Amino acid sequence: MTENWDNFPTNIDESLGPIARKPFNFPYTRFEVWHEGACIKSGPSNNTIQANIIDNQLHVSIHDSNVNEVIKMDFSFGEISTINNRVLWSKDIMNVSGRTETFNPDLSSLFYQKGRLAKVTFTIHDPNLLVEFYQ
Repeated sequence: MTENWDNFPTNIDESLGPIARKPFNFPYTRFEVWHEGACIKSGPSNNTIQANIIDNQLHVSIHDSNVNEVIKMDFSFGEISTINNRVLWSKDIMNVSGRTETFNPDLSSLFYQKGRLAKVTFTIHDPNLLVEFYQ
């Protein structure tokens, strides 16, 4: 299935100007966990990702027993970018520090359809996981 995501101008780490930092609550109905290109866990779940802006950082909470064994319950991002079909939140997009933390997402992609948030993903580098949430 091809998704028709909204498009954004490429603006990596706000290099071309500020990007609006917006909080969100994302109620989702299903999730998928991917490892090395294979879906290792998926299913229905009626939960909400809560994300607030505090001191210009996005603070995220996911309290869901379906996924909390593979992703921390609370974490944050300080960098924002827009790239093609997503708003990208990151901890260190240029990998200046080279650090990762187990089960702590390094990137989050927000996908919109007609201005409405429709999909949220988290990339974790330790271990190599992609956790996706859908409405």
